[in-house]
Amino acid sequence: MTTAFAIRTIIELAAILFVVYGVLHEQKFIAFENKVIRFIARAIYIRKRKKAIAQRRAEQQAQRQRELQQPKRAKIYRFVA
Repeated sequence: MTTAFAIRTIIELAAILFVVYGVLHEQKFIAFENKVIRFIARAIYIRKRKKAIAQRRAEQQAQRQRELQQPKRAKIYRFVA
């Protein structure tokens, strides 16, 4: 018996026990599923938000770099009499 086969067998037994527990305690199982779904949805939301913030910061930094590289021109004022 190899280690991979033993781990696979343990995972299969855990899955079977999980299904049996889910059938016997349906309401608890549904509540658990809802918690897992909320946790995953929140993690995805936070990840997207952090990614958007990082992208926005990178764009702002690039804009600042472009502004620093452009030569500054003196403003010409016209006096209208």
